[in-house]
Order: sequence, then C-alpha cells, then structure tokens
Amino acid sequence: MKALITALLLALCTAHAGAGERVTLYARLLEDLAVELTDGSKWAMEKGDCFPVVAYKESHTKLILRLASTNFVVSSEHAAIVSDKEAAAALERYRGTLQVYIEGFSARWKARAEASQKK
Repeated sequence: MKALITALLLALCTAHAGAGERVTLYARLLEDLAVELTDGSKWAMEKGDCFPVVAYKESHTKLILRLASTNFVVSSEHAAIVSDKEAAAALERYRGTLQVYIEGFSARWKARAEASQKK
C-alpha cells in the first residue's frame, strides 16, 4: 500500500512539473565589467545589463550568465537576481544587449571573410 501511494505521488509530482511554464532567472550587473566569453571574445558589459542565469558556481559565489550561445562567469557580488516583477524589463534589456553582440559578431565575421578574399 505504501509503495502504491509513493508511486502515485511521484507520478503526480512529475506530471505537474512537466506541465508548468519554463522559468528563467535573470541577473542584473551592478557595475561595469570586462568579461571573457566562452567563445574567446572579450566584452565590456555595462552596469544594468541583464542576462539569463545558467547556473550558480562555487557555493553560490559566482554566477554563470548567458549571452547568445556563449557564457561568462561573474562574482555574485557584481550581479543581483532580478525579481519576478522586473523580469519583463530584464528580458527587454537582454534583447538589446543580444542585438549588439550579434551585430558585432557578424561584423567581425564579415571583416575576416573580406580579409581572406584579399589574400
């Protein structure tokens, strides 16, 4: 009987978790920072920029933040988790930063392509 109840509770809990909406945490930078992205590029991030939180690291002393398909690590003292009320504004700020990153990335790619054609 205990096994049946346990199995039923497990089934209910997993069914509910799968039906829920996806939750994304955003972090806001508290100061200007120079960071190195996992793609090897270095970027100057501005105070107030928001990024999705991928994970915590080293006992919550560091945050892994995402920019497009790359990540970077910041100390948790340099960033704060955005409240649910501010999530929409954080997403909008992230989209602006993402657009700048994509434009810069494509400009570098185009410059490399043109340079290789001139050789």
